Amino acid sequence: MSSVSRLGYPRARRLVLGSGLAVLLVIAIVMYVRRVEAVEVGATLLFIPVFVAFVFGGIRGGVVAGILAAVAYAALRYPAIDLVGAGRFMSLILSRALAYLAFGLIGGVATEQLRSSITKLDVIDDVDDATGLFNARFFVDNSGLEMQRADRYGTAFSVAIVNITAEPLVGLNRRQRQRMLRDLGTLVRDSVRTMDRGAHAFDERRYRFGAVLPETGREGARVFVGRLAERMTELLTERGIRLAPDSVTTEIASFPGEEEALQRIRTEFAQVEAREHPESAHPLTGVPASSPEQRRR
Repeated sequence: MSSVSRLGYPRARRLVLGSGLAVLLVIAIVMYVRRVEAVEVGATLLFIPVFVAFVFGGIRGGVVAGILAAVAYAALRYPAIDLVGAGRFMSLILSRALAYLAFGLIGGVATEQLRSSITKLDVIDDVDDATGLFNARFFVDNSGLEMQRADRYGTAFSVAIVNITAEPLVGLNRRQRQRMLRDLGTLVRDSVRTMDRGAHAFDERRYRFGAVLPETGREGARVFVGRLAERMTELLTERGIRLAPDSVTTEIASFPGEEEALQRIRTEFAQVEAREHPESAHPLTGVPASSPEQRRR
């Protein structure tokens, strides 16, 4: 998945906004230092509200701000127009007005295209960058597909979750935490069968390592999650992480039979997905809005 997708639209928008404002301010400062006419320095600064408008308001915001900037520039030129007449400045005012409108229109188109592109990438992004496992979106979709499959063929499946509270990892620096999460992800990946699907979601309080276990009943899921939690605890302890008795907990939900517990877990993972991908999150229902395969078409 591309780095733009991992960045997400809100962060990408902030990056574009900060970079663009910096460039426009530098241009205005250079013009001021070179003693360019003050009105023209002001004219350059008028590109800033147009830029902000199309970044947040798209085409409509950019065009409206462009018109207002053109009016503002004409107002800046009014004293000179009143003194020597409009004919001398008409071409300059028209060229500035066209520049503001073009800037707002083209910038708005580009912003909306960026938003659409990142949203499409979000929709097919199934990987959790912190651990290398599948992400919350995939967990919700895949568990929904397993529910459909179990209903159709009369089979069973389970989901198993190991929750690790965030507090024990607070003392780690960013690089240490990244390495720890990556190692925990590797541990989950090595613990599941080929047919199983390991996933990770962080809900601000807990690191939630889940696995969708096809053809697995509650007893099999209990054995699996118990061993996984034990191995995770050992890994954390070996790395010097101090764990309280309730730092590592487990959850199991089997289908059919524990639909309410399963739906609660899926809803919690869906809430993580909605926070991580606000532009493309779909509402959670009894079955997924779309499967990973359908979203790639």
